[in-house]
Amino acid sequence: MWRPVPRPAPVDDASGPARLLATLPGMSIEMNAAEVFRLADTLRGAAGVAEDIPVHLRGSRSVGPNLQAVVDEFLDSHRAAGRSFAEELGWLAGTVTDVAHSWLRLDGALVPHGGPAEAE
Repeated sequence: MWRPVPRPAPVDDASGPARLLATLPGMSIEMNAAEVFRLADTLRGAAGVAEDIPVHLRGSRSVGPNLQAVVDEFLDSHRAAGRSFAEELGWLAGTVTDVAHSWLRLDGALVPHGGPAEAE
């Protein structure tokens, strides 16, 4: 059974003063650029689905005068959350795409070859 290793402070040092050697533990990510591009495409697709959230939540059936304002406010807040979620997924997809392009440029700089860098 996996159990987290107790740490005396957050690994991101968010709650404390910056220290020169306070960094995350070393790690490696074993994904090639093509997989990172596929991840970005998946995120873009999820953003497209999330963009439909406000559409699916428009309007409401009458629930009576005592609850109608509450239901309308609930739906408004969830439409706003759906729009925010879609925007965040879109931003993340763009960031992941930038990472993939960066990896290709880095590979091209480290392993020179005859043609332009391409996703695997």
